[in-house]
Amino acid sequence: MRSTAKRDPETYKTIKVPMWVYANAKEAELAILRKGVDRLPHAVLQPKSCPICKSELSQAQTDDENPKSYLTCLHCGYTQPKFEGSTEGIALGTTIGMGLVHLLNTLFGAGKQQTEVGTG
Repeated sequence: MRSTAKRDPETYKTIKVPMWVYANAKEAELAILRKGVDRLPHAVLQPKSCPICKSELSQAQTDDENPKSYLTCLHCGYTQPKFEGSTEGIALGTTIGMGLVHLLNTLFGAGKQQTEVGTG
Protein backbone atom coordinates (compact mmCIF):
# COMPACT_ATOMS: atom_id res chain seq x y z
CA MET A 1 0.00 0.00 0.00
CA ARG A 2 1.23 3.49 -0.83
CA SER A 3 1.73 6.16 1.75
CA THR A 4 -1.38 8.26 2.30
CA ALA A 5 0.61 11.20 3.71
CA LYS A 6 -0.48 14.47 2.15
CA ARG A 7 1.37 15.06 -1.08
CA ASP A 8 1.31 18.09 -3.33
CA PRO A 9 -0.36 16.86 -6.54
CA GLU A 10 1.08 19.88 -8.36
CA THR A 11 4.69 18.73 -7.88
CA TYR A 12 6.16 17.92 -11.29
CA LYS A 13 8.57 15.22 -12.39
CA THR A 14 10.48 15.13 -15.63
CA ILE A 15 10.44 11.88 -17.57
CA LYS A 16 12.14 10.82 -20.77
CA VAL A 17 9.97 9.17 -23.38
CA PRO A 18 10.78 8.00 -26.89
CA MET A 19 9.89 10.47 -29.64
CA TRP A 20 7.04 8.25 -30.90
CA VAL A 21 5.38 8.36 -27.44
CA TYR A 22 5.68 12.15 -27.35
CA ALA A 23 4.32 12.49 -30.90
CA ASN A 24 1.34 10.24 -30.10
CA ALA A 25 0.64 12.14 -26.88
CA LYS A 26 0.70 15.48 -28.74
CA GLU A 27 -1.72 14.07 -31.33
CA ALA A 28 -4.05 12.93 -28.52
CA GLU A 29 -3.83 16.38 -26.92
CA LEU A 30 -4.77 18.06 -30.22
CA ALA A 31 -7.65 15.62 -30.76
CA ILE A 32 -9.07 16.39 -27.29
CA LEU A 33 -8.77 20.12 -27.96
CA ARG A 34 -10.51 19.73 -31.35
CA LYS A 35 -13.21 17.21 -30.39
CA GLY A 36 -13.72 17.99 -26.71
CA VAL A 37 -13.97 15.59 -23.82
CA ASP A 38 -17.52 14.35 -24.49
CA ARG A 39 -16.24 11.17 -26.14
CA LEU A 40 -14.06 10.19 -23.18
CA PRO A 41 -15.34 7.44 -20.86
CA HIS A 42 -17.26 8.51 -17.76
CA ALA A 43 -14.85 6.39 -15.68
CA VAL A 44 -12.05 8.76 -16.75
CA LEU A 45 -13.88 12.08 -16.36
CA GLN A 46 -16.07 11.48 -13.31
CA PRO A 47 -14.89 8.31 -11.52
CA LYS A 48 -16.55 7.30 -8.29
CA SER A 49 -14.05 4.63 -7.31
CA CYS A 50 -10.30 4.17 -7.52
CA PRO A 51 -9.25 2.44 -10.75
CA ILE A 52 -6.61 0.46 -8.82
CA CYS A 53 -8.18 -0.72 -5.55
CA LYS A 54 -11.88 0.17 -6.17
CA SER A 55 -12.14 2.19 -2.92
CA GLU A 56 -14.28 5.32 -2.95
CA LEU A 57 -12.50 8.46 -4.16
CA SER A 58 -12.47 11.62 -2.05
CA GLN A 59 -12.25 15.20 -3.29
CA ALA A 60 -9.27 17.37 -2.37
CA GLN A 61 -8.03 20.80 -3.38
CA THR A 62 -4.64 22.39 -3.62
CA ASP A 63 -3.98 25.10 -1.05
CA ASP A 64 -2.60 27.74 -3.39
CA GLU A 65 -4.17 30.96 -4.66
CA ASN A 66 -5.55 29.20 -7.76
CA PRO A 67 -6.93 25.99 -6.23
CA LYS A 68 -7.41 22.89 -8.37
CA SER A 69 -9.67 19.98 -7.51
CA TYR A 70 -8.37 16.43 -7.32
CA LEU A 71 -9.83 13.01 -6.67
CA THR A 72 -7.77 10.89 -4.32
CA CYS A 73 -7.97 7.41 -2.82
CA LEU A 74 -7.40 7.38 0.91
CA HIS A 75 -6.65 3.65 0.74
CA CYS A 76 -3.86 3.37 -1.84
CA GLY A 77 -2.92 7.01 -2.54
CA TYR A 78 -4.07 7.13 -6.19
CA THR A 79 -4.66 10.75 -7.30
CA GLN A 80 -6.02 12.35 -10.46
CA PRO A 81 -7.30 15.80 -11.41
CA LYS A 82 -11.04 16.32 -11.31
CA PHE A 83 -11.94 16.92 -14.94
CA GLU A 84 -14.76 19.42 -15.19
CA GLY A 85 -15.97 18.40 -18.65
CA SER A 86 -14.32 21.13 -20.70
CA THR A 87 -11.09 21.41 -22.64
CA GLU A 88 -9.97 24.35 -20.50
CA GLY A 89 -6.69 23.51 -18.84
CA ILE A 90 -6.04 20.51 -21.07
CA ALA A 91 -2.31 20.25 -21.63
CA LEU A 92 0.04 17.48 -22.64
CA GLY A 93 0.44 16.22 -19.07
CA THR A 94 -3.34 16.15 -18.57
CA THR A 95 -3.76 14.23 -21.81
CA ILE A 96 -1.17 11.67 -20.74
CA GLY A 97 -2.87 11.44 -17.35
CA MET A 98 -6.27 10.76 -18.96
CA GLY A 99 -4.70 7.97 -21.00
CA LEU A 100 -3.17 6.47 -17.88
CA VAL A 101 -6.51 6.60 -16.04
CA HIS A 102 -8.15 4.74 -18.92
CA LEU A 103 -5.31 2.18 -18.96
CA LEU A 104 -5.58 1.62 -15.20
CA ASN A 105 -9.35 1.17 -15.47
CA THR A 106 -8.82 -1.41 -18.19
CA LEU A 107 -6.03 -3.25 -16.38
CA PHE A 108 -7.86 -3.39 -13.07
CA GLY A 109 -11.26 -4.24 -14.49
CA ALA A 110 -13.37 -1.06 -14.34
CA GLY A 111 -13.01 -0.34 -18.05
CA LYS A 112 -14.55 -2.84 -20.41
CA GLN A 113 -12.57 -3.64 -23.49
CA GLN A 114 -14.87 -3.99 -26.44
CA THR A 115 -14.23 -6.89 -28.75
CA GLU A 116 -14.83 -6.36 -32.41
CA VAL A 117 -17.29 -8.65 -34.07
CA GLY A 118 -16.19 -10.01 -37.42
CA THR A 119 -18.44 -10.42 -40.40
CA GLY A 120 -17.44 -13.90 -41.34
